[in-house]
Amino acid sequence: MIDRITWLGMLAKLGTPADPVKALQAMEAYLPFLAELPDAAFTLASLEHVAMTPKRLHIPDLSEVKGPLSAWWRDNRPARTALLAPAAKHDQPRAEPTLAEREAVARTMRTYLGQVAPVVTERAPVRAHPAPPIVLAAARARLARGNG
Repeated sequence: MIDRITWLGMLAKLGTPADPVKALQAMEAYLPFLAELPDAAFTLASLEHVAMTPKRLHIPDLSEVKGPLSAWWRDNRPARTALLAPAAKHDQPRAEPTLAEREAVARTMRTYLGQVAPVVTERAPVRAHPAPPIVLAAARARLARGNG
């Protein structure tokens, strides 16, 4: 296994022997796009495979690096092992919880909810009308007398 930047540097030397420094500088931008491949994909064998694929440009573009590397990894990655189904934990159905167990759970939940519940503060009553209470009282008195 070779670290990614070294792998790209070696690919730059193999693919662009006339100017590997310039090729590496250009291909460093590919690193975020190669992040989905595991470190185990960056080997001498994968390097040889990518370097041997035909190139359209002087410096290989992202598709000319990632495409062959992804294909090589699909063909050469370790075999996946199937996991067995989990064994049953209980052969017999579980008994109903006792009254004491239910009360203990209820107490624990009340304690927990008391700790995480938001604190409710007293709020001053909100007036529905912008007029002061004395003005509203006078208006109500006039309405009651019929002077409205």
